[in-house]
Order: sequence, then C-alpha cells, then structure tokens
Amino acid sequence: MKKQYVMDELIVSAGTIAVVQTSLPAQAVYIAKELLKNNVKAMEIAYRDLENLDGSDECIRAIRESVPEMLVGAATVTSPVLAKRAIKAGAQFILSAGFNPKTVSYCVKKNFPVYPGIAVPGEIEQAVAFGLKLLKIFPVAVLGGTSYLKALSGPYPEVRFIVSGGINAINESEYKSMNNVAAVSGSYLCTGL
Repeated sequence: MKKQYVMDELIVSAGTIAVVQTSLPAQAVYIAKELLKNNVKAMEIAYRDLENLDGSDECIRAIRESVPEMLVGAATVTSPVLAKRAIKAGAQFILSAGFNPKTVSYCVKKNFPVYPGIAVPGEIEQAVAFGLKLLKIFPVAVLGGTSYLKALSGPYPEVRFIVSGGINAINESEYKSMNNVAAVSGSYLCTGL
C-alpha cells in the first residue's frame, strides 16, 4: 500500500485534477502543458469512448513521455480489464465514478493507486476495508455538496475525498475549504484550452 499513500500525498499536494476527454495524443499533450502553465499539476484521461480505447491509452503515453512533470491518471475505469489497460499505458493512478470491488481488489493486489467513486457510507466502509483512505466522491453536488461532506466527516474522520460532479470555478474554493476534501476534480479546469 506504500505506493497508494505516496500517490495520495501527490494528489493532496496537487489539489486539483483536470478531467480531460480526448483521444488525440497531440491535444492531450497541449492541454497538459497549458494546465501546468495554470498551476494544475494533475489530470485524468477518461476512458469513456469505448470505441477508441487505444486513443485514451495513447494520450496517457504521450503525456508521460512529453510532459513528465504532469501527474496523469486514468478515469472512468469500470473493470479490472480497463485498469490493466490503463496501467500498461502508463497511468499513475486509477479513478472511477463508482465502487467496483473487483477493480479495487485488482489494483490493491497490484499495489497500484486507486480512487474508487463512492456515493454512500456503505461504499466508504467497503473502500476502507481495502485500506483506502482517499476516495473519489461522485456526483458530489447532487449528493448534497458541502453539507453532505460535512455530514460524512463525523463518522469517517480518517477519510478524505477527491470531489467531482458539479465543481466549477465559482464553488471550487468552498469545496477546498472543507477539512475532508483532498482535491477537486472537473472539466471546468480545461475551459478555454
């Protein structure tokens, strides 16, 4: 789990993760460079285009080769098969919108950083049982936003969250001020790039 905790600290240090949806490596590299200019040090490449998973793989590879100072993860990873693919492509961490025990188990067994999405306390407890203390919460705005995060801090004081879903430039600072928020994540970070 040491690799997990090292990545946890890198994500906390980054504070923001840009959600990038492209299957074009040149565009991904351009976005990564522009994000760094704006002090965004982490990004995720979404595996949403199931018809072009090779494009997502190539984006990750291109960023790792051309912009090594950018922390890049694979997102929307919904199965161990996708996790294996993302790891092979060079992703430094795995994110998912939901909690899939098989995907989490695969990553934990490989000692590979994983941040499963949770929405309810039962999913938090399952993730904690795997030894995870930094989780993605999605879609945070629909779930209750900062009020929901505050409610979760009581029973789960050791858990911190990467918040996603409804985050924007206007409410970002409100989320970042929460003690149990480690980072914010959203596509709004790429607006205008």
